[in-house]
Amino acid sequence: MKKVMVLFLTLVTTITLVACGNSALSENFVPTGSSTTSGSSKKAETKVYGIGEVAEANDLSITIDKVVPPDADMFLNGAKDGFTYIQVYFTFKNISNEPIDTPKRQAIYIVYGEDAPDSYGKMKSDESSVDVLPGKKDGIYEAFTELAPGEATSGWMIYPRPVNQTEVTMHYYSKFVNVPPDIIFGFNAG
Repeated sequence: MKKVMVLFLTLVTTITLVACGNSALSENFVPTGSSTTSGSSKKAETKVYGIGEVAEANDLSITIDKVVPPDADMFLNGAKDGFTYIQVYFTFKNISNEPIDTPKRQAIYIVYGEDAPDSYGKMKSDESSVDVLPGKKDGIYEAFTELAPGEATSGWMIYPRPVNQTEVTMHYYSKFVNVPPDIIFGFNAG
C-alpha cells in the first residue's frame, strides 16, 4: 500500500509540474517580430510591415520596395482562372557582423484565405516564377547569394494572387513554416 501511495503522489506531482510548465510557456510566448501589450493583458500584438518598411529577423533586414502588375508578355503560361500575378520587389540586407546567405525563394509566402494577420496555415509560395520566359528574368531574385556584413541585394519575385483579394499578406520564415512567421507583410495590391 505504501508503494502505491508513493507512486500515486509521484504521478500527481509530475502531472502538476508538466501542466504548470506548459501554462507558463504558452502565456509568455510571443512570436518573433511581435510585442506584448502593456498592463495585465498577455495578448500578443503582431507587427505587420507595409511597402517601404524595413523588417528585421535573424540577422537580415527585408523591405518590400514596390508591388506592380507584371508585364503579361513575360510568362509562358497565364495565371489560372480566378488569379492574377503580382511582381514584388524586395531588398535583403545583412545586418550581422558575419557573412550570411540570402533566403531561399520559398521563404516568403503569399497567404490566402486567412482570418487574421497571424494566421499561418493557408499559404502558397512563388511557384509561378518558374513560368517566366528566359529572356525576361532581368532582376529576378537570386537565393543563396552570400552577403557580406552591411551588404544588400535586390530582386523581384512573382506571386499568384486571387483576383478578388486586393489586400495581400505575406509571411517570411527563416527556418520552418509550421510555426508563427518571423515577419509579416501586408499591403493593398488592387
